[in-house]
Amino acid sequence: MSARRIVPPSMRYKAIPIQEYRKVYEESIRKLEEFWGSEADMLRWSRKWSSIKSGEGPNARWFTGGLLSPFENIIGKHRGTSLWGKPALIGLDENGDAEAVSYARLEMMVAKIHCALENLGLRQGDWVVVYSPPTIAAFAFMLAAIRAGLPFEPVFTGFSPYEMYRRVITRNAKALFVTARYMRRGKNIDVLGNSKSYLERLSSKGVLVILEGSGNKGVFLEYDDLLEYSCNSREVVVDSNHKLFGLHSGYAEDFKPITHAAGGFLVQAYSTSRWIGLRSRDTVFCTVWPGWITGVTYQLFGPLMLGSTVLLYNGGPDWPSWSRWLDIIDAYAVTVFITTGSAIRILAKQDPSIFKSKNDTLREIIITAEPLEPEFWYWSYEILGTLPYPIVDSQSSRNGSIPVLDMYIQSEVGTFLTGNLVNYTFTPIEPGSAGLPFPGFAVDVVDDSGIPVRGKTGKLVIRSPWPSTPVEAPQEFYESWNKGYYETGDLAVMSDTGYIYPAGRADAILKVSGYRLSPGAVEKSIMSDPTVEWALTVPMKNPDKFETPLVIYYGKADEEEIVKAVREKVGPIATPERVVRLGVRPSLAPSAIRQEIAKVFRSEDIQSALRKLEFYLK
Repeated sequence: MSARRIVPPSMRYKAIPIQEYRKVYEESIRKLEEFWGSEADMLRWSRKWSSIKSGEGPNARWFTGGLLSPFENIIGKHRGTSLWGKPALIGLDENGDAEAVSYARLEMMVAKIHCALENLGLRQGDWVVVYSPPTIAAFAFMLAAIRAGLPFEPVFTGFSPYEMYRRVITRNAKALFVTARYMRRGKNIDVLGNSKSYLERLSSKGVLVILEGSGNKGVFLEYDDLLEYSCNSREVVVDSNHKLFGLHSGYAEDFKPITHAAGGFLVQAYSTSRWIGLRSRDTVFCTVWPGWITGVTYQLFGPLMLGSTVLLYNGGPDWPSWSRWLDIIDAYAVTVFITTGSAIRILAKQDPSIFKSKNDTLREIIITAEPLEPEFWYWSYEILGTLPYPIVDSQSSRNGSIPVLDMYIQSEVGTFLTGNLVNYTFTPIEPGSAGLPFPGFAVDVVDDSGIPVRGKTGKLVIRSPWPSTPVEAPQEFYESWNKGYYETGDLAVMSDTGYIYPAGRADAILKVSGYRLSPGAVEKSIMSDPTVEWALTVPMKNPDKFETPLVIYYGKADEEEIVKAVREKVGPIATPERVVRLGVRPSLAPSAIRQEIAKVFRSEDIQSALRKLEFYLK
């Protein structure tokens, strides 16, 4: 496919020429520490670092010796500026009820929660966990944890209460914030009712359980009661390598914890947020919830660091109609819209007339979390990106005038690292769209021997550590560096001009609607049934979700029991699309054949793959 050049007029003033970008990028890679040091200088430090980077590979530590207040760099620095009275957060629910809190009011709420947590016995370094959709209360709680020096982990409510419980135990968390109930697609999600037995077990272990919106006084603490505390707590100043937050990332055998450090992550989040063009006058609407890295970085951190307004919505895209998200964009003058490829695929199947004349404030659409096929990129550009301005397109008269950026991110990296906006040159690489690496990330695509490959599929790797290199990670993360560079686990195509098209996972890990799920965790949930003797989970191609789980098992349990076990132990997010029951128990362990069978199902239609499955299981 020949290259096409599309220059959205609304972004001409912002974009830099491709030649200038290449100069900046090459200089950033050649002088990596100098580049990230200059980016770090844009933050506020209580004490400057003694070295920009110490150690190599996965053991790299950044800004060693530096001290800073994370809260000051996110919220506190806006105090006394014109931003202090503007909305920091707008919370909206499916009923249409909305609340806006200014930066000033948000700081007041956060200070009270910080005070309450200290009075309740939490001390700097104690972990806290948040099990909630994106609400103002949940964000205030996480910011209070940051202000108090408490590392936190948000858990997506699409995971089961059991999975939430496991993560609290893994982190040895001292407190747990839970939104008791919320509306989703017109239904009341009773988180408290579904989680009560696990919450009681945690409480008996000494974990402070804090409920938002329960409406009942009981054995657990109420979020509103935290706002009654008052004291002279100060923003905590921490070491650059202080544990800021963590997530559980999907690995082959299970979900495993990773942790990001304060200094490196904040530098990286601030840098990449500027590169994607966020500004203080923006209103950002990100449909990826906290519990996933995009939602953490580009809701809680990046936009607030730049003084933007963040719109929090805890409803689906189709309730009460498929125009819901675009109605929100129109009603709240959203300028930056961040969503997933799966959401775009589903929206593209709807009547395009419902999206017209509802998005004239948008200036940028960011698509994240999974590969995006070219037809859906074009749909986004033509339908969602339409504004009343002409475009410059050398080959057609397509509508649309704002950039649609297909970004790549993963939990271990912490921020976007490819998909950069320059002087928006769109160079499609069959079979999809592409983007340039961000400055400071030595991204490459290589073959199995580590030799760079161009124009065909290879492994997506990063050749140098990045500021938010995890300070805690599972053994698999360290092993992924054994060739001298970091293998992300994803496949990609890189053009001769440096454009990168992510093409999906290279291993057996599932990529479902942008969510990175552990096949081993699904298998463990199935094996919790004593009548199941063998279980294997592999990815199955899906036109909407990119992939969905396919479960193959041997045992007496019926298919309904298998699905129920997965939903109860892992969560609705991992619900299998198809369950296959074997007549004979395979002799090989699932881990021994998981990756080979995953390759088959990713490359074949379901019927062909099932026929080949018999060969692998003999």
